[in-house]
Amino acid sequence: MMTDAPHMKPTIRRLGPRPLALHLGLATTSVASSFATLPLRDRGRIDLPVPLPTELEEMASRASLDASPELLQALADQGSGMMQEMIDGIRAYHAHPYRRVDRARPTLWQRGTTALLDGAPSAPAEAPLVLLVPSLVNPSYVLDLMPGRSFVDYLAARGFHPVMFDWAAPGEEERGFDTSSYICQRILPALDYVADLFPKAPLHLAGYCMGGTLAVAAAERRQARLSSLIAIATPWDFHAGLDGEARNLLDQPEFWDSILTGFGELPVDLLQTIFTSLDPNLGLRKFSRFARMDMESEQAREFVAIEDWLNDGHPLVRGVAGDVLNGWYGRNEIQRNLWMIDGAAVRAQDIALPSLIAVPETDKIVPRPSALALAERLPDPTVITSPSGHVGMMAGRQAEEGLWRQAGDWIATVR
Repeated sequence: MMTDAPHMKPTIRRLGPRPLALHLGLATTSVASSFATLPLRDRGRIDLPVPLPTELEEMASRASLDASPELLQALADQGSGMMQEMIDGIRAYHAHPYRRVDRARPTLWQRGTTALLDGAPSAPAEAPLVLLVPSLVNPSYVLDLMPGRSFVDYLAARGFHPVMFDWAAPGEEERGFDTSSYICQRILPALDYVADLFPKAPLHLAGYCMGGTLAVAAAERRQARLSSLIAIATPWDFHAGLDGEARNLLDQPEFWDSILTGFGELPVDLLQTIFTSLDPNLGLRKFSRFARMDMESEQAREFVAIEDWLNDGHPLVRGVAGDVLNGWYGRNEIQRNLWMIDGAAVRAQDIALPSLIAVPETDKIVPRPSALALAERLPDPTVITSPSGHVGMMAGRQAEEGLWRQAGDWIATVR
């Protein structure tokens, strides 16, 4: 089936960073804390509602030792300047002229609102296939962000045949899905389809973030059809590496059940709230940095492209959100071999395929111990570290010389 993909729409009006009020509130709290904690610092007692950015922490530490009017004024100026710079950065982001244009990849297969997009339709029939499974949380196009920042384009240029899942917004059928449904009714049928369509091509299954977790379950059930498994920034032990605040937020089954019952889904802004809790000062840091960029530079354009993707999400349907929040984060079912797919537990240790585990150097969303837990389960994995964070490893300035090249080189060695 060959049709044009209609799923990716240009962003018209920017709302981010989402939720905007939370980002501004956290930044304000952080700046205010630099003053509020001064009396406690000389007694060694500091309990901040939001950690201070490095610049404010250094200034507040000096002010606690020398509370001169000049130093206190410098601290006030520093905090006020950072807030204004963040606001200037957000305004510049909202006004930036960049808008993503749909890459118009042909559709190989479609069921419901899920499509398989062909990243190299002219590839030879025997070219190694790389079946890319993105996360369900953010739009799939992080793997195909823009010309020059596209893992799909890179794989095609290396002589591979990339094919990418595009989940799009859940439709009526998908609203009743859980994680088992996405694997059994979407990933496995699509995998079988491309394996039958290109019988001479080696087939590599590659998942990113939550997509990697789903890919592991699919790989266990289709080992005979696959040449390898690739898991990129893939969470496995959901109790490993999270700080206390994030754990407390995620380990609230009654709260999340009430949200899912009330809304029938997990709204986008609540998803973004979870991510923001992992790094409360990220908005303050990155939009202050953006305000200092040349708005006509390629660097500013790339920032806007990634930020648009981050804010262009879809809600998680109730069944998927319940699995993730209560099963994965709450009961750590995946690490404990209790995650059930179509009535059978997922056991990564039973996967005998060549496997590549890509772990970012720094990652707040999927901490290194969580991703490395998967490598500990697989029989003989290759583990690589990319010199960037969770999003940067896939779409940042170092992605091509980092993850993309490492993954491409490894795939080329698999026979």
